[in-house]
Amino acid sequence: MKKEGGKTGRILAVDLGLKRTGLAVSDELRITTRALPILTPKSRAEDIAYLLALAHELEVGCILIGYPLLPQSGQEGPMAKRARGFYEALKQKAPPDLEIFLVDESYTSHEASIRTGKNKQLDSESARILIENFVHAQNH
Repeated sequence: MKKEGGKTGRILAVDLGLKRTGLAVSDELRITTRALPILTPKSRAEDIAYLLALAHELEVGCILIGYPLLPQSGQEGPMAKRARGFYEALKQKAPPDLEIFLVDESYTSHEASIRTGKNKQLDSESARILIENFVHAQNH
């Protein structure tokens, strides 16, 4: 359910990984976030279909795809190229009223490890941080 102006409505965040993909969702007012169960990647097509179904089910208006640029140079490494390809494929399949953003995820894994320690929720915590950073940037 998309709201005008892009400042409200649920956000679904995706922290892509080779073995685990972290997911999180905000509430409709974008005040709180919660981790969702980890997605075990299958194929790009299956993962996109799953995310679009989840976005519909949760009435999401915006999807964030984490974009892991290299920390020292800010350049695109192999995982960033993979994220960009996923983002482009998702945009092609998504309904036109679903906003999709590729967002810098620099240091989210580090912050998530501080919050959770090294556990399986690390990926979903990184996704929660993507939402928090995105909302903070929009509000300032």
